[in-house]
Amino acid sequence: MVPAVVLGTVILHVLTALCLLLSRWGYARARAAGPRLPAIGADELDPTDLGMLAGGRTRLGEVALAELYLSAKVIARGNGAVSPPEQAPHGTPPLPRPPSPFGRIMGASLEPGRCVPAERLVESVTRGDATTAVLWRLRRLGLFSAPETLRRVRRLRRAAWAVHAGAGAAAAVLGAVLLLAGMRPGPDPVHALFPAAFALLLMAYPFLLHVARRLLGGLPGAVACGACAAAIALAAAPLPRVALAAPALYGCWFGVHWVYRATGGRLGPRTLAGDALLAEARAAETAPGPVGALRTTALEGFPELRRRGPGNGAPPRPREEALVRSFAAACGRGLGRVDTGLGGDFAGDGGRGTWRGDGDAPKVERHRRW
Repeated sequence: MVPAVVLGTVILHVLTALCLLLSRWGYARARAAGPRLPAIGADELDPTDLGMLAGGRTRLGEVALAELYLSAKVIARGNGAVSPPEQAPHGTPPLPRPPSPFGRIMGASLEPGRCVPAERLVESVTRGDATTAVLWRLRRLGLFSAPETLRRVRRLRRAAWAVHAGAGAAAAVLGAVLLLAGMRPGPDPVHALFPAAFALLLMAYPFLLHVARRLLGGLPGAVACGACAAAIALAAAPLPRVALAAPALYGCWFGVHWVYRATGGRLGPRTLAGDALLAEARAAETAPGPVGALRTTALEGFPELRRRGPGNGAPPRPREEALVRSFAAACGRGLGRVDTGLGGDFAGDGGRGTWRGDGDAPKVERHRRW
């Protein structure tokens, strides 16, 4: 029974990897059939549109938050929290008011004297009709693919990821199961401290999962925690021979996860024309003034702004850009994720700014006359 389960799990991992490769092939065909050259120049996009093109909804929200800061409507409180300033700033702010509707909506939702998580503020302001309008504008310009173009690829990719996530959750639980099995008395004698150590590890297992998630990411961290627990149980307890297949199962899972990463992660909606326009915008010189600082925010995002902030060996920047970089550093690591992946992986694996088909054409049922 157990060998059959192990063999079935390996076959499931192989099929998942094949689905990931097939979805990557279909994605490449869809992008090759789309526009290759942009119809407009990089300077014709405003910072919010450029932020959506570069990093999705989360990056657009970061641009709106930078607008709010340059207009002296918000200050950083650390650990990803922001609030309105308690006193009026001295002098004239770089921006008299946020130029985009996102910044104005974000400013209207702030309450005096109350701290708000910047991440929640960004997510709440980028899930409305204004964001849908930006999406449709980029699609009309040929910078984003139409929803129906990637629908089949998206379904196959999501199904493969769901199976992969389920296998990862089972792998995380398997580590605790092996620790529990190591506590049972067996025919071979073990050290008296091993059962007590296994019991302590089981009690601390939720906390260890949390720490691994923070250090390595959500699902890979949980599976790595399960793999470490399984290795400890196999090394210290006389488990059955069948348990020796656990390292192979963990190896299969990480192999499939490598395939997921190598094939582009979450395949984004950006077309080849969008990639060309984004490369043109990054190759252009940084314009001085608040608009240039907002365009830098759109292209780099808060994580990169923090990394290259003041005092990190970066060359001298314009005043407004230096202000935005100091604001990103003051917000801390609680806001923003590094973008990885092909075609605009707008979330990594953190679940932030995930592309969920916002702006898709709604299905309208035909009205029938009675």
